[in-house]
Amino acid sequence: MTNERDDEILGRALSRAIETLDADETPYERSRMAAQAARRGTPFWRVAALAASILLAGALGSTLLERPAADQPVGAQPSSTVAANTPAATTTAPAPTATAQPNAIDHDRIFFARDGLAPVSAHISSTVPATAEASKRISRRMAALLMENAVAAPPGSTNARPPLGTITSVTDVQVSGDRVTIDLGVPGGWKVSGSAATGALVQQIVYTATEEPGIRSVLITENRGKPATIDQLVWDKPLTREDVSGYGPLKDEVVGEEQSRPCTPNCPAPVPAKLSNNYSVDTFAAGVARFIVQVDSGDWENFIVNSRTVDDTKDPAQSKFQILIQVKGTEAKPGLEIIDRSPLRSIRSTTKAGGNLTVYELALDDQRPWRVALLPNPDRIVVDIGGFATSLSDTVAVYAPKPGDSGRQFTVSGLSRTYEATTQWRVVDSVRRELAKGFTTASRGTSAVWGTYQFSVQLPATVSGNVTLEVYWGSPRDGADMGLVQVPLTVR
Repeated sequence: MTNERDDEILGRALSRAIETLDADETPYERSRMAAQAARRGTPFWRVAALAASILLAGALGSTLLERPAADQPVGAQPSSTVAANTPAATTTAPAPTATAQPNAIDHDRIFFARDGLAPVSAHISSTVPATAEASKRISRRMAALLMENAVAAPPGSTNARPPLGTITSVTDVQVSGDRVTIDLGVPGGWKVSGSAATGALVQQIVYTATEEPGIRSVLITENRGKPATIDQLVWDKPLTREDVSGYGPLKDEVVGEEQSRPCTPNCPAPVPAKLSNNYSVDTFAAGVARFIVQVDSGDWENFIVNSRTVDDTKDPAQSKFQILIQVKGTEAKPGLEIIDRSPLRSIRSTTKAGGNLTVYELALDDQRPWRVALLPNPDRIVVDIGGFATSLSDTVAVYAPKPGDSGRQFTVSGLSRTYEATTQWRVVDSVRRELAKGFTTASRGTSAVWGTYQFSVQLPATVSGNVTLEVYWGSPRDGADMGLVQVPLTVR
């Protein structure tokens, strides 16, 4: 696995090199947005995500999502006491909308950018009926995004749209299979500058255009067919949500666990589990959707979690991507709940196999990293989705602190699946001097199921300025840093 520090150096070098170019136009695949980065195998967005995280921080400032004071850490360390007492996630229903259907996702939505996170959506008023042609519905969304003050940006997000009047028309919308080509009237140029602003705008356009069921990718042209040129970026290829989300492609993974215990011929039969579920979005940690299956009574014998791309034209309650959770037991209140809070769009629970197996379907905006953990007292199967892209690796997730936080003393919490459950950490300054370091033992080690960890950091009184928290684990073969996550912080 490539060292994260190498990625950071590469990103800075690429940014400096590109800023000095004299060329006015850069094809997408050679732009900073599409720069190659080794981390998580991402082909497009890693370098841009890092640059955008740094550059957008000043622009967003105090609008960034703050972790609620009432939020509890992800789990206790080394004892499981705090993990056991972690409160259940709260269910918050979305406000009803005039056009929303009770059993369908609300597609009258446009998306807004967030610093270091995938975008979030908000409902817009629309006079275009659901039975209209797809091109008309897409045109309405694009006009609301680029040509109107259709709705205020949700808390913690910003609108990277050019100044009103810059885009004068949605001239043409052509749908071909799962691709849409949109021509815009941009008579005086986009009036957007910088990689961060460009990346945020492209995110908003791609997510908004592909909100249409069946549409996976979008190509933007301008002024009757010319390639759209936004600052130094030339939009010369169709882009999907996964191209611009900041997370990159996922590995195919199936996570499961057996809880059946050895039994003699005279032992009692397992008591079938009674289950209930709840969820939260942006409550437990910024950018994280958390879904919990709680075992209220009885014995759950096993569970399986996997993910897949879905055809959202076949089911009005589905979106582009889905996580499936199968648990041995019976859900107390099976059925469908429309959520429409990015990235979680709906939850459907169905009891099968004669009432002894429950399948939960989580409809999501896009493919993004997900993790499965187990919490005790009561037993809970936890699925966490997303988070800050720069705070995640295949084996380490840092929920707190979040990028840009400040403080001399802070608590670090998250999930990991590391060799022998050992999760190491250090804090370094801008020249890589170690200011503090240590290790902790997570609740689980090498496993498909993640363990929880939590520890406190106290930096010396002499430390000030920009520092980086690094969380990782050492390779048992040569001690190399594995799963390295780097969180930029400030000490004042």
